[in-house]
Amino acid sequence: MEYELKNPSDPYTFIADDLEVAALVVFSISTLYGAVGKEGDSVVPIFIFGGATEWYKEQFGRTPDDGLEAKKEELATALSSMMYGGFEDRRRYEAALSAITDPEKRENFIAEWQDGHSSSSDIGTYCHKLAKSLKGQEATT
Repeated sequence: MEYELKNPSDPYTFIADDLEVAALVVFSISTLYGAVGKEGDSVVPIFIFGGATEWYKEQFGRTPDDGLEAKKEELATALSSMMYGGFEDRRRYEAALSAITDPEKRENFIAEWQDGHSSSSDIGTYCHKLAKSLKGQEATT
């Protein structure tokens, strides 16, 4: 499912298998952010004043650390999908990515796309590096 990352700066979207993975994505970045599914029915609240762990336990019946352990691969995949831009931008982004078959050119395209952010917080690149770290790969960008 597509999610919009709710944050005070640039628009970002990502793909997550389910609400738990979406929550893990948000928690991996900052609990000062939230997420909303494209249809508006799946929400990860913004926890400015705390309560993130309690909410997670109530929603998923385990701690965020236990969720991370159980869904590490899904989390890495979701973090890799973080994209600068909104839902309509994602449609164009995915169309371009599907036409690029060379892995190096694909990685270059992703880096160039992410470079369009206006904020000093480059959330997309941060998420991509974190995904590589979770997958046990060296973060190269």
